[in-house]
Amino acid sequence: MNNKHFTLGDLRVMFAPLSIARRNAVLFALDTNASIEEAVLLGWKEALRGEYSDFAKEIVRAQPRHLHLDYVFWEYLDNGVAAPLFGLEDSIKSVSLGRNFAELQALYDRMLWIDTRAEADDFKRVLSEVM
Repeated sequence: MNNKHFTLGDLRVMFAPLSIARRNAVLFALDTNASIEEAVLLGWKEALRGEYSDFAKEIVRAQPRHLHLDYVFWEYLDNGVAAPLFGLEDSIKSVSLGRNFAELQALYDRMLWIDTRAEADDFKRVLSEVM
């Protein structure tokens, strides 16, 4: 990705292997310039009172609440126990070609908000309607 611009489409492809909870936690951290640890430990009171962008607020509102956990971002472990997103930094490295979160944040900050695949799909749809 050194010779081309990093796009929303690139981000979608990169995050595809992550679970929805992990993907949302990373997106929240990227959008709010929070650390991964801050996103993982984010509680509901803080999340609902925080001054965030509309995108970050949508991410928070979309998260399911757990009866016994105060974490906004959580998942079920293999044994069925609900837990915070342990090892999220490692998950990021595994899907981002070894980049750490700071490097991913730099890509996100200069990302072009276009998804060429979605644009092509939309173009094909419109073209099929016309023909």
